[in-house]
Formats: sequence, structure tokens, C-alpha cells
Amino acid sequence: MNPLRCPVCQNPMRVIAVIDDRRVAEKILRHLGAWHDPPPRPPPQRVPGPYTYEPCDDVDPMPDYENVLTD
Repeated sequence: MNPLRCPVCQNPMRVIAVIDDRRVAEKILRHLGAWHDPPPRPPPQRVPGPYTYEPCDDVDPMPDYENVLTD
């Protein structure tokens, strides 16, 4: 189905206006009975766990910001 063809006579149609506000478009389509709510989103997939914490000994947990070289 081509939206730029008349559904009755199949002649070409022209766009004369555009509705770019979603709320207005939804209101019009609901009034016409053509609005369909999207299905609800499923819950996010669980990431397998459990997680473990392994400390990294080669990184200083409290860097010395007082003696940092600056450009």
C-alpha cells in the first residue's frame, strides 16, 4: 500500500500538511480508532551472577592529587 496513492482511485496524492507533534497525531488516530498501543516491554534479562570482587594491588585506591605533575 502506497501512502501517496489514493486508496479509492489509485491516483497520486500530494502532502499538504505534516503533523509532527506525537500527542496530536495520537489524539487524531485514537479518535479514528487507528491507534494501537505498543505491547508492554518485557523485563530486562538477568545477567548471570554471582559477581566477585577481586582487589587490584597495582592501583593506588587513594591517589595523591597534591603532587600530580601538571602541564
